[in-house]
Amino acid sequence: MTQDSMQFASAESGLRFYQAYDQSLSLWQIESEAFYVSTRFGKTHIMASGPKDAPSLILLHGGLFSSAMWYPNIAAWSSQFRTYAVDIIGDKNKSIPTAALDTRADCAEWLKDVFDSLGLQKAHLAGLSLGGSHIVNFLLQAPERVSRAVVMSPAEAFISFHPDVYKYAAGLTGGSGAEAYIKWITDSRYDLHPLLRRQIVTGVEWQDEKRTLKPAENGFPYVFTDRELKSIAVPILLMFGEREVMYHQQMALERAAVLVPGIQAEIVKNAGHLLSLEQPEYVNQRVLSFLSGE
Repeated sequence: MTQDSMQFASAESGLRFYQAYDQSLSLWQIESEAFYVSTRFGKTHIMASGPKDAPSLILLHGGLFSSAMWYPNIAAWSSQFRTYAVDIIGDKNKSIPTAALDTRADCAEWLKDVFDSLGLQKAHLAGLSLGGSHIVNFLLQAPERVSRAVVMSPAEAFISFHPDVYKYAAGLTGGSGAEAYIKWITDSRYDLHPLLRRQIVTGVEWQDEKRTLKPAENGFPYVFTDRELKSIAVPILLMFGEREVMYHQQMALERAAVLVPGIQAEIVKNAGHLLSLEQPEYVNQRVLSFLSGE
């Protein structure tokens, strides 16, 4: 395959992904404003919803899922907050990377740029999986920017992945690999909406070097040290699904509960890794009550 044909194929698959992304946004339950903000790592795509004068809540999605994954949550959270669903740069979404987030310091600087571009000195944060790991990292590097944080099913952070994670990640080279990954991560219990499933499959098929999450020694996935976790000063709600497949969630919860001062940590019944999708009614209300200081 020539360089030109490879670039053409990437452009074609990128277009298919963008179409699938837009189709998945038909699930969004409320009006939103989509726009880009500039950061030193590229243009970051954001969807804003809710009253402009309400407190700010930044949402960070899971790897491969994009901001579209918040469709069962966005109406409830936007009733009380100005929500900003942020596409994490370097993943399969609408953000346009010009430089890689190679280190955890880069990740924090990128998120600071997002805050600055939005004109936010301080905000609440909520994220799942990859987004949850970004949040724990940000709490260590820029705690003054965060009021309260909700971390759901973080990608490592408190405990190492089960080896199966890397087995399924290695198989993400096409549609069949994506389907196997989805079947595993949902434990064949929960059916992803077909539009979101299609977006993930087309994202995997989109072979773009700048939009490929790769394990990095100084990046993610990463298990934070005892010293790091003990230093967290921001109020945190930590949630795991009782049917998590990526790691031993009870051990992760116990380590967090012992080390992180004042943390609220819990296991969500009848949910797995994708707990905000699987149990939205409970998660929506739990997040709102926590962010309101209850």
